[in-house]
Amino acid sequence: MYDDRKFGYTLTAIAAGMDDLERRSQKGRGALDTEGLLAIYLGQDLVQSRHYSRWEEVEEELDQAAIDASECPLGSRRHTLAGLVQSLRAAMDIFRGRPMSFADKLTKLVGVPAAEADEDVIAGLREEIDAALSRMGIPGKSLGERLTSWQQSRFLPIDKLEPVYKELQEEAVRRTALHVFDVGDFRMKLVLRPGTYPAGRCSFANATMEINTDLGCTRAAMKHLVTHENFPGHATQLLYTLDSYKKGLSTADVLLCALNGMPGVIQEGIGDQATELIDWVEDEDDVVQIALRRLRIATATTASWRLMQEGVAEDKVVSYVKETGLVLDPYVDGRITQAKHPYRGPFNASYYFGNQAVRALRLRTGKADYPDFIQFLYGRIHSLDSFLAYGKAS
Repeated sequence: MYDDRKFGYTLTAIAAGMDDLERRSQKGRGALDTEGLLAIYLGQDLVQSRHYSRWEEVEEELDQAAIDASECPLGSRRHTLAGLVQSLRAAMDIFRGRPMSFADKLTKLVGVPAAEADEDVIAGLREEIDAALSRMGIPGKSLGERLTSWQQSRFLPIDKLEPVYKELQEEAVRRTALHVFDVGDFRMKLVLRPGTYPAGRCSFANATMEINTDLGCTRAAMKHLVTHENFPGHATQLLYTLDSYKKGLSTADVLLCALNGMPGVIQEGIGDQATELIDWVEDEDDVVQIALRRLRIATATTASWRLMQEGVAEDKVVSYVKETGLVLDPYVDGRITQAKHPYRGPFNASYYFGNQAVRALRLRTGKADYPDFIQFLYGRIHSLDSFLAYGKAS
């Protein structure tokens, strides 16, 4: 008889074993460098990892896991588990150097459609940014000029970054406790660092958030970093899933929420919807920042598809991202570099499809159903299609 808790534990043990084998065999020089299959994993003391010496052993266990997943009696859960097995198999194939098209990486590894972003969505987001800037009276000949003017007028002085960060983090913690989960005393410390490649990045293990002081940061942009990475975003999801599994409310596979595979789609959707998940859109600056983020991840998704699947020249793709996505060189460089990465390339699309999915379900959820929505969102592992199916049925 099928046992969902036992099977969730088995899949988690397999994934942890794959991560260990990849790290041991590649010594930081493989498809994921030193990051590994499990970028962040809090189940080391809760799940006994498999110990593999050869990828053939992994393949045998994944073959059996595919059979076991097909015996799950719940349609949505069965679909999610099958997607997770497929994602782990795709990761294994990439680790082993087996050829895989960009389209197959999208559908099998990430679990999203092999497609560009919706052009109507992109056009609508540009209109939303234009309207918000008009309401604020921001001048300029083009939308790009007006956006630059808006950003420059709101850049925080370097000596204000840390106090603003602390203020935002405490309010994010308060709202997260009200709407999602009480993170207790856990906080992420701000590290100011010139020349850091992205605008910001976090390390859950070190409880730090880095901000690149060379690029400039507005209050609205910092709020996005705080909510996406910390509360109620990635850090909160990690703490929530750990607590949920320990209390017996979730199966062990929920601990794979930060796995470099299928779970990343809804994980990034939570991050990009984080400000709205805790009802924290305060002003037009937030409206512009949220729409700009959505626009940029949409254009990055399309750019990755055109570059890696259709073979469009890189200079044309770069021009498209800059002109349509209203972005500057550091962001463009980062997304194009990721698109060309043999493993991380298709994950540009995880932000777009994840954001669209979480946003759609959030907007359909009434106030009375919000606690159940949060439990569903954070307390399970999801494939994109099973998540969407739940949203249509709810």
